[in-house]
Amino acid sequence: MTLAVGIFDLFTYGIPGALHLSLIIYVLARLNIIDLTSLASAPSVLQVVGVAVASYLLGHLAYPLSALLDKVAPRWNWSIENARLEFVVRVPEARDRPFVRTDASLLLAAVELHNKEAAGEITRLQGLALMLRNSALALVFALVVSVIELVVGPDRVLAGGGAALLLVNLTAAIRQGRRVRHWDRLKTLEICFWIPDIDDRFGSQPPVITGSHPRP
Repeated sequence: MTLAVGIFDLFTYGIPGALHLSLIIYVLARLNIIDLTSLASAPSVLQVVGVAVASYLLGHLAYPLSALLDKVAPRWNWSIENARLEFVVRVPEARDRPFVRTDASLLLAAVELHNKEAAGEITRLQGLALMLRNSALALVFALVVSVIELVVGPDRVLAGGGAALLLVNLTAAIRQGRRVRHWDRLKTLEICFWIPDIDDRFGSQPPVITGSHPRP
């Protein structure tokens, strides 16, 4: 039996899950529920396997909450419509082509059929965007812990500095995640522009795109 974890799974679930796991271990240690020395004394192979499995599972379990956080966070003009508007401003000859208005998932499937290597680059960008988005949830929990430490902890200066740093990183993670998602949508549209007969698959009536160039 072979267990394979791709780069998409690593970015989307593994890395954010590792952040959640680290925070859980920190909280449990601060509450004196677990002994870090005992954990460190376990066999190294068992530690690696345990951390990998726990991180992957936590990444999956936290995914719905990360998606909810993404919905309530400010959009900053990184919607799919903004990507389409920017694309047709860059490539005016694509304005009336049907593929521009097609669902992004179908476009990615078309790219996968046309060129798997190009599709791999889009998938990498998607995984990176999801890593940043899902990591933002762990930063939210860490921020809450820092605020609690600020109120009841012994070292309030360190806790306050940590809270400020976490707030900055949280904002940056959400914003950069949206930006990378914007890049992968643009990349999808750019590749689809060169796929022969792609418009025949998505209807013969050309859509009309209106609007101005989105703000960067």
